[in-house]
Amino acid sequence: MTMWINLMIRYRYWVMGAVLAVTVGLMSQIGHLQIIVSSDNMVPQSNHYVRTGNEIESVFGHKYTVAIAVTATHGTIYQTPILEKIKRITARITNDPMVIKSSVTGLAARKVKAIEGNAEGMIVNSLMDKVPQDQPGIDALKKAVASNPVYDDLLVSKDQKTTLIVADVKDTGKGMQVIDQAVRAAVDPERDGSVEIALGGQSIVLAQLEKFSARMAFFLPLALLIIGLIHYEAFRTFQALLLPLVTAIIAVIWSLSSLAVLKQPMDVFNATTPILILAIAAGHAVQVLKRYYEEYGKLKDASPGKDPKELSRLAIVATMTRIGPVMAVACTVAALGFFSLYIFEIKSVQTFGILTGIGVLSAMVLEFTFIPAMRSALKPPGDKERRREQERTLWDRLLGGIYHLVLQRRGAITLITVAFLVCVSFGGYLLKSESSTKQLFYGSQQIIIDDNNINARMAGSNTIYLMVDTGVDDGIKNPAVLQAMEKVQDHLAQDPLVGKTVSLADFLKRMNQAMNADSSSSYRVPTSSDLVAQYLLLYSNSGDPGDFDSYVDYGYRKAVIQIFYKSDLTTDLVAIAKQTQEYAASVFPQGVETSIGGGVIPTVALHEEMVRSKVLNILQILGCVFLLTSLVFRSPLAGLLILTPLVATVFANFGFMGLAGIPLNIPTALVSAMAVGIAADYAIYLAYRLREELRSDLPEKEAIRRAFMSAGKATIFVSTAVAGGFGLLVTSWGFTVHVWMGLLISLAMVVSAFSTLTVFASLILTLRPKFIFNGKARDLSWKPDLSQA
Repeated sequence: MTMWINLMIRYRYWVMGAVLAVTVGLMSQIGHLQIIVSSDNMVPQSNHYVRTGNEIESVFGHKYTVAIAVTATHGTIYQTPILEKIKRITARITNDPMVIKSSVTGLAARKVKAIEGNAEGMIVNSLMDKVPQDQPGIDALKKAVASNPVYDDLLVSKDQKTTLIVADVKDTGKGMQVIDQAVRAAVDPERDGSVEIALGGQSIVLAQLEKFSARMAFFLPLALLIIGLIHYEAFRTFQALLLPLVTAIIAVIWSLSSLAVLKQPMDVFNATTPILILAIAAGHAVQVLKRYYEEYGKLKDASPGKDPKELSRLAIVATMTRIGPVMAVACTVAALGFFSLYIFEIKSVQTFGILTGIGVLSAMVLEFTFIPAMRSALKPPGDKERRREQERTLWDRLLGGIYHLVLQRRGAITLITVAFLVCVSFGGYLLKSESSTKQLFYGSQQIIIDDNNINARMAGSNTIYLMVDTGVDDGIKNPAVLQAMEKVQDHLAQDPLVGKTVSLADFLKRMNQAMNADSSSSYRVPTSSDLVAQYLLLYSNSGDPGDFDSYVDYGYRKAVIQIFYKSDLTTDLVAIAKQTQEYAASVFPQGVETSIGGGVIPTVALHEEMVRSKVLNILQILGCVFLLTSLVFRSPLAGLLILTPLVATVFANFGFMGLAGIPLNIPTALVSAMAVGIAADYAIYLAYRLREELRSDLPEKEAIRRAFMSAGKATIFVSTAVAGGFGLLVTSWGFTVHVWMGLLISLAMVVSAFSTLTVFASLILTLRPKFIFNGKARDLSWKPDLSQA
C-alpha cells in the first residue's frame, strides 16, 4: 500500500491527467443514455400474466393504450364542427406509424361500422365515413350509434357530450414521450373553446413519468451543492468542499458512462441513483479527508520545522495505509451487494444494481489514485485551516452527547431500541404492497385530471384482456365458446370499475339482430357454427378484412375480450384478474384455455413479485455484508454486529412507510437496498477505528474517544450530507416518486448513523468481541471524561 501511494504521489500529474482523460472520454457516452420507460423493464418476464400479455401483443397487437376524450363545452358532440374535429384527430392518429391501425376505435375510425340487414343480406358501412353536414345526417349517425349496444359509453357517453377515440401503440424502444408528443400533435390543433380534450391511457401516463424524471438534471447539481456546503460547514475548510465533490462527480460520470457503454437502459425508478452514487463517493472521501487532517496534525505537532509539503506527503501515505484497507472492504461489500441484484428478473432492479455497484467501485479507484495525487499537488493545510478544522462545533457537542449515552446509559439505549422496534413493527404491519402508475403523481396534475375525467365520463382509460384459446382453427365460431364469452362479459358488467367489455360475440349479436329485422329478442349469439360462419362471410362482403383483428386471430383459433377498467391500483387489478380467471374457467367448454394479460395487468405481476423479490433483495445484500465482513474481521460475530444498523434502517423504513401510508412498490422498495448499501459503511469504518485505537498503547478511555471523534464524527458528516442531498427531492412538486425517496433516504441516513453510533457501539463495548479488543481486559479504573468529547 505504501509503495502504491508513493507511486501515485510521485507521478501525480500523470495520474491526474490519465484520470481526467478517461473521464472526458467516458463523458462522450453519456449523451447516448436516456431515461426510457418500458413496462417490460418493471415486470418479471416469466410471470404468467406477462407471458399472456406478450402473446396478446404478438397476436392481436395490444400493448400500450391511448385514450382521447373529446367533450363538447356546449350541447352534445353531435355538431358538424365537433364531428369534423373528431374526424381529423382520428385521421392523424391512424396515420401515425407508431399506431396499430386495426386497433383504432372511434366515431370516425375505419373499423367502426354500422351493421344493418335487408332483404338482400347484410349492409356494413363505416359509421362516419363522411361528416354529416345537416340535421338529417346527424340524426342518421345518432341512430347508427344507438343501434349497436357495444358503442354505448365506448364511442359516445350517455349524455352524448363526450366521445372517445382509443388506439394501441407500438413500443418503439424510444420511450413514451415520443408517443405522447405524437398524440398531442394530433389533438392540439383542434383545441378551442368549443371542446375540452382529455388524454389518458397507459402510454400517456408513462410519458409523464419520463418527463417528471427529467427533473433530476435540475436536482443533481443542487444535491451536489448541498452536500458540498454541509461538508464545508463540518470541516470549515476549502478542501472539505473540493475533494469529496471531485470524487463524487467523477464517480457519477464513470458509472453513468459505463451504463451507456453496456447499453443498459436507464429508467424512471433509477433516475435518482446518481444522487446515491454522489453521496456514497463523497462519504468515502470524507472518511479519508478526516483521517488526513488527523495524520497531518500529528506530524506537524511532532516536527513543526519540517517542510509542510513533505509532511503532507507523509500524511497522505499514513492516511491511505491505515484507512485504505477499511475503504477497500467497505466499497467491496457495498459493490458486491449491489451487483448481486443482477440475478433478479426485474430489469429496473438489475439496472439499479449495476449502476450503483459501478459507482461504488469508481469511488474506490479514485480514492486510491486520483485523490492522493491531487491532494499532494494542493497546498498543505495552513495553521488557520487546521485550527478551523479542529474547532468545537455543534457536531462535536452532538457527538459528545452520543459518547456519553454509549458509555454510561447503555440500559437506556436498550429500552429505546425495544420501544423503537415495537413502533416500527406496528408500522410494518400496516404496510401495503400496492402499485399504481397514477399514484406516482399527486396534486392538480393535468394528467390525473384528464384520466379521472375519462374514467368518469366514458368506459375507462385502462385496458385488460382475457384471451380465449380453443386450440383448433374456427374454434371461436363455436356458439358454446361465444356464449361463454358473453357470460364472462355479463359477469364483468357487475363490477362497478368495469366500464365496458368488447368481444367478437358483441358484433355477432348485432349481426344476428340486424338479420332478424332488428328484433330486440334477436340480440344474442347465433345458435349454430354455420350461422356464425355465414354472418362473418356476409360481413366480409362489405366490411374491411381487418375490422376484427383486435378481437380474433386469422384462423379463429384465439380471441380476446377487451375490458375497459376505471382503476390501475394493483389491489383492484388482482381482484378482477382472479375473479375473471376463476369464472371463465367455470363457463368455457372443456379444452378451451383462458388467461388474463395485457394492458395494465402486468402491474399485477409486479405486485405478485414485489414482496418476494424485495425480501430476497434485502436478505441478499445482508448476506453479502455478513459473509464479507465475517471474512475480513475473521469473526462471524463481526458480521452479525455490523448487520445491526442495517437491520434497524430497514425496519425503520418499512415502519415509517406503514405509518405514513406510503405503499411498497418499485421506487420505495429500491430505497431499502440504497439504505443497506450506505449503512454498512458507517459500521465498518467505526469498527475498524475502534479496533485500531483499542489495540494501541493508549488508555481505553482515550482510544474510544479518538475513535468516536474520528470515524464517528465522519459518520455524522456523511449521513447529514446524504440526507440533505436527498432531502431536496421532497420539493419535487407533484411527483411522489421523488418525495418518497427524499423522505425515506433521509430517514434511513439518520437511523443508520445513529444506530451505528449508539446500538452498534454499545454492543461492541458490552460484548468486547475479540476481533475488536483482542482479549484485552476491561479497564475498570476510569470513568469517561466527557469534557474532551
